[in-house]
Amino acid sequence: MKVVVRVLLVAAIILLGYLSWESIQGMERFNREVEKRDNAVIQRLVDIRTTQVAYRSQTGTYTPNFDELANFIKTGKVASVARSGDLTEAQLEAGMTEERAMTIIRGGNESAIRDAGLWDDTKNAPQLVRDSIFAPASEVLFPDRRVNPDSLAFVPFGQGTRFEMAVDSLVTGSGYPIQVFEAKTPYTTYLSDLDRKLVGQKIQEVLDRPGNRYPGMMVGSLEVANNNAGNWE
Repeated sequence: MKVVVRVLLVAAIILLGYLSWESIQGMERFNREVEKRDNAVIQRLVDIRTTQVAYRSQTGTYTPNFDELANFIKTGKVASVARSGDLTEAQLEAGMTEERAMTIIRGGNESAIRDAGLWDDTKNAPQLVRDSIFAPASEVLFPDRRVNPDSLAFVPFGQGTRFEMAVDSLVTGSGYPIQVFEAKTPYTTYLSDLDRKLVGQKIQEVLDRPGNRYPGMMVGSLEVANNNAGNWE
């Protein structure tokens, strides 16, 4: 009888040890998978923000429409400034500014440019160059990797779910209206197939923090002007 009890006790200890080890391993696997998915969602939100900012610079407004953002990446042009030459210290000390210099240079009068001391004899051309060059939006916005414009709207690991995106206007403390946008998705969209208890704990941790925290990933805000910051930053 004592032998049987001892065997059962050893088996129970081994089982408890295994369950404890598996619990720790399960949490680590969960955290690794959540981190992978969080990073993928964050990257997509950063791409949305990058495109929205460029879209606004060209059109004067944000858009709540993902099709417009996708079309902008495919066919839009983004201006970049080709810059060469600088004012010398002597010119700056004499009161010359870059704005004034470029006004003279853009006037196209070589004599006036020479008289202002802004002609470079070695290049036989004006000293400063500040030209706007328009290049395809996809090349300017994403120079180091390819982004599929048609995937911009969809949440990674979200099984076809689209991000929520909206545009609005806020009045600043100075009384001036500014346009804002936000794009977001809750954790449940892209973590729903993971351990429900652990996902619930992740959500509750966010809700328990001070302030009105969003239980998911979000960039920008319709409630406060936050310079298009992400809630992970």
